[in-house]
Amino acid sequence: MKKSRAPDLTQAHITTVLDTLDTWRGKLTWDLLLDKLEAVWGYRYSRFTLGSYAEVANAFLHRKDALRGTLPVSRGTPTDERVRAAIEQAERFKAKAARLEAENNLLLEQFVTWAHNAENKGVTMDMLNKPLPKPDRDRSKGVK
Repeated sequence: MKKSRAPDLTQAHITTVLDTLDTWRGKLTWDLLLDKLEAVWGYRYSRFTLGSYAEVANAFLHRKDALRGTLPVSRGTPTDERVRAAIEQAERFKAKAARLEAENNLLLEQFVTWAHNAENKGVTMDMLNKPLPKPDRDRSKGVK
């Protein structure tokens, strides 16, 4: 029985690999990375396929060096507490960005629904772009 071939890598796949590497904790090997990605996608790529992409290969090597502690350390390295606080803040920002992207997608879906319904009802773009009426600020017309 022939094994099915995994689909071609897309930019979305590459982004997933890079995000996975960015958040990787603990021992990093190609097999462990491929196991993690297989759990996400449901199919397995070879290390040679992923390694043929320069950004993935560079990110893998960089992350491996970072986990090993062999990256060059600059003189102004902040204390561990500051690093942890910065990482926590970055994770919060990533979570917020993901939430806002999801919210934006929902709003775009709503807009498409409105545009479709407006077109079906014969509403034109001129009607939709018409400015809102000015509020009637003169409340005491008859009273002086």
